[in-house]
Amino acid sequence: MKLSPLAAAILVASNPAASFAAEEINIVIEEVIVTATKRETNLQDVPHSITALTNFDIERMGITDIDDLIRALPSVYMQATMAGRNQLTMRGISTGSNEYRTDSQVAVYVDEQPMTTNSQQVGVRAIDMQRIESLPGPQGTIFGSSSQTGTLRYITNKPDFAGLSGAIDVGAGTTKGGSESHELSGHINIPLIDDVLSLRAVAYSSHEGGYVDNILGSSLSGNFDNAAIVDKDINENDVDGGRLALLWNMSDNWSTLFSVIGENNDAKGTWESDPYLGDYKITRFFDEYRTDDWFSAAITVQGDLGFANLSLTGTHFERAIAYEFDNNIYSQRKDAAYGGRYFQLYNAGDPAYANYGNFPLYDSEYSSSTLLNDQFQDRETLELRLTSQGDSRLQWMVGGYYESVHDGWYYTTEQPNLVNTRAWAAAQAYAYLYLNNYGYENVQYPLAETETSYAGHMDRTVDQIAVFGELGYDLTDKLSVTLGARWSEFERDEFDIYHWPAGLPILGGLDSDGGYGDFGKSSDTIYKIGAKYQFDEDKMGYFLFSQGFRLGGRNSARAANTGLIPRDFDPDFLDNYEVGFKTQWLDNRLQINVSAFYMDWKDYHVSTGGIGKWWVRGTINAPGADTSGFEANFLWRANARLSISGSLFSASPEFSDDLLEPGGSGDLRIIDGMPMPGSPENKSWLSVNYEVPNVFGGDLWFYYDIAYQSETWSRISDIRDDYKGGLADSWTFSNFSAGLYLNNGVDITFKVRNLFDEQGWNYAYTGYDDYGTEFFGGDPRFKGTRALDVPRTMSLSFRKAF
Repeated sequence: MKLSPLAAAILVASNPAASFAAEEINIVIEEVIVTATKRETNLQDVPHSITALTNFDIERMGITDIDDLIRALPSVYMQATMAGRNQLTMRGISTGSNEYRTDSQVAVYVDEQPMTTNSQQVGVRAIDMQRIESLPGPQGTIFGSSSQTGTLRYITNKPDFAGLSGAIDVGAGTTKGGSESHELSGHINIPLIDDVLSLRAVAYSSHEGGYVDNILGSSLSGNFDNAAIVDKDINENDVDGGRLALLWNMSDNWSTLFSVIGENNDAKGTWESDPYLGDYKITRFFDEYRTDDWFSAAITVQGDLGFANLSLTGTHFERAIAYEFDNNIYSQRKDAAYGGRYFQLYNAGDPAYANYGNFPLYDSEYSSSTLLNDQFQDRETLELRLTSQGDSRLQWMVGGYYESVHDGWYYTTEQPNLVNTRAWAAAQAYAYLYLNNYGYENVQYPLAETETSYAGHMDRTVDQIAVFGELGYDLTDKLSVTLGARWSEFERDEFDIYHWPAGLPILGGLDSDGGYGDFGKSSDTIYKIGAKYQFDEDKMGYFLFSQGFRLGGRNSARAANTGLIPRDFDPDFLDNYEVGFKTQWLDNRLQINVSAFYMDWKDYHVSTGGIGKWWVRGTINAPGADTSGFEANFLWRANARLSISGSLFSASPEFSDDLLEPGGSGDLRIIDGMPMPGSPENKSWLSVNYEVPNVFGGDLWFYYDIAYQSETWSRISDIRDDYKGGLADSWTFSNFSAGLYLNNGVDITFKVRNLFDEQGWNYAYTGYDDYGTEFFGGDPRFKGTRALDVPRTMSLSFRKAF
């Protein structure tokens, strides 16, 4: 029996013990309005898979960075070796995190601003967010910046005219076995002119204390050690950023939103552990660092044309990344091979090494080495969209999109003692040969002294224009269909230059300055077909077919001239088939959504090296791969105080054909039936939230969540060779928090992250695993280094809203 509000009030007043029963009156799950279809729509009415976290979810779960976020998203997986180096995968479609030269498959948006990069996705700080949406599957007929396997959207809170408001948060924490952390953030909303102009500003600053120790050790050859930089808690990360948005209502029907976002990330040390040395211990010979600074500005104009809504958005995004990492493991193995074993075999008259004269350039005599990278991206976009409005059975959306992305990478290896090694003597000899025998006019002899033993520079511009749209029609009151399409044309202009060492071009198929340039142009069309059936007001079913693709490109003339790979590689395509149900039960106190999918990936891109020479790289099209699985999530409002939610993902991502190594060895690189790297078959997540009202003049709450992920392979080579060193174990990870929200706007929160102190990881690097065994007397270090979960961290935060 339902009570009227008056009857409920009388019941509570006359019998306080009955207050809990009164709380049960009309308990329902609140609607979550999303804009995944570019219309404001109830999440339960969207005919495709989507996970949305509201502002309440984000704050209650304590989500601040992308690592916290991914655990709660069933279809999304992330490999990260340190703060900021984030490789995202959706529904298991992946060839591994080392495919840094291929385009990203997952698009990342902040509002209408695309921020997608290749292997280092932007990790947006989730401060003052309205919502975060995860959209698995291709989204090219809806979003301007197309995504092949899915889109991750951050939707910020916008300026409003309700009045002056804001909040400030301050928190501090400590990590088991590590150092302290602290964070300060805040936002403010200021109406400047009633119903005309309003400003919203967000700022944040955080310091994440370290927990990995740099342990005393010698180099593989034993010629130097790291005594000068041995230290505890070396991996620190500082993040400073903010947003500014200005909303201008030009009239009743037109508005303009100006927004800028910026963030500076400064990471020091390494996040990796060496299993031989123990958890959270490593031996490094250089104080590593990584800086990541990005900035975005956007203008969005929206207008009501009567028959349709118009939206025009222009954005500018720029990002600069610089890092320098320890390179001594690789460098000393190289020296042992070319300056040790190969030299001995040459002197012994081994005919396989009769041309050793080409090898001294590799031999830097075990001198110390670092890997230096300096890269940037500039992106300009313009998107025009018209979306129909009204109650007609026919609804439509059409848009046009322009994008220009400019990437620049400058990457080197640095060796302070280079000029005193055999490699430098060999370089001088080659410089003389290039200048006098090959006519390389850009080479000077003698070479100017340098510490740069290898230098590469890549400069690439990709321009895209696209037209996209969708047409929806209600065949009956229950059945509707959707058709969509996207046509895109891409132009790619790339220039690469290689020197070894700096000042000496790499010989073979190159211009005399060591560079080559390439230009390519292609166009493609993808389609979408969907149907939705509304069984009743609480239950809906849908079918969806959608396509996604990545543009093709051109390999270097140097690589193509080997005859081992083609000059051009084609786009790769993904066909997504999906069927699902969205349901509400128990008078909308229980929601259960499920979907099943099959994804067929054709001509996928594989980046590879060792084409003729070890330093020659290229991209090829591989035959095919596929995955099938299901996703499910639920939310249960058990009563006014208790809510339970969870999600489940299960899939079987596999390569469906053999692929030979393109270097001409005849060896298999990929075997039919191999699982894909970076693709767990199972993920799950469960959360419990319990609230107790009227405690100390406020509301007391408790929150707990637990995430599970099955074992995951790191690299294609590990899977092919069944090398278990590259297999990350399954893990569970849980958080607990409790808080008191007072009526004066003060919120006090205590949180324990990684409650049971699990040491899970998502990626193990095995490229060095045989180095110590092969050349250095069985040195057991540096095998399968991995970035473990942050140890148990306890924090206390205070928030004051006004």
